[in-house]
Amino acid sequence: MFQEGKIKTFHEERGFGFIQIEGQSKDLFFHATDFPNKNIPPGIGEKLKFLIVEDNGKFKADHIVRLDIKSKVAVEQNDDQYEDPEIHTSPHYEKAKSSTTSKIITLSGLFVILTLAGLVYNQYQSYQIQKQQKLEELILEQQRIVAEQRAAQGDLPIQGLSEQGRKNLENHGTDLRSQVNSVNLKTSEMTSPSVSQFKCDGREHCSQMSSYEEALFFIRNCPNTKLDGDGDGIPCESQF
Repeated sequence: MFQEGKIKTFHEERGFGFIQIEGQSKDLFFHATDFPNKNIPPGIGEKLKFLIVEDNGKFKADHIVRLDIKSKVAVEQNDDQYEDPEIHTSPHYEKAKSSTTSKIITLSGLFVILTLAGLVYNQYQSYQIQKQQKLEELILEQQRIVAEQRAAQGDLPIQGLSEQGRKNLENHGTDLRSQVNSVNLKTSEMTSPSVSQFKCDGREHCSQMSSYEEALFFIRNCPNTKLDGDGDGIPCESQF
């Protein structure tokens, strides 16, 4: 008949101890080799269920059942079995898991592509803006140089010139254009004069302009001006 009790003492280095049986004054001997779950050593106060057997004229506990260890193992097994293992081994679960992983990878790849595309587009826009600014600066500088060249040469009458004179004048114009192109290349990195100091205030005539840059600002930005009579884009030739 099985009895119940709890461990009163245990000598780990010698491998034996004694069990206190409720209602009995004499403790019962036990040996560690008779314990199940030998990887967990007996502990003081641990509840046991056992049979009392005779061994060489002495009584000891045998067929020991560790009640506390059994309860703990049962709880752990219930926790492990709470989630059905067949769910994780079924083909449907593996397929769903693979599909989810593929979607995550695809979305991550699209996000990276869109980010890179945005960066490239921003750099392209910045390049276009800088290119346009340099072009405007170049045009303004070229017009200023042409105006200075015309002011230095003066207005030469065309009529009455000999054939040789007209040819010389044409050659001079060609040389002048070459000089302008040369200056155009040399001043590609130059910045244009600041026009932020000018504003449209209703003035329309060259006599009202104080500088060539101001006149140029007015014909480029202000309506109804009368600064460029011949429409060549150079304002107030006779004045500047």
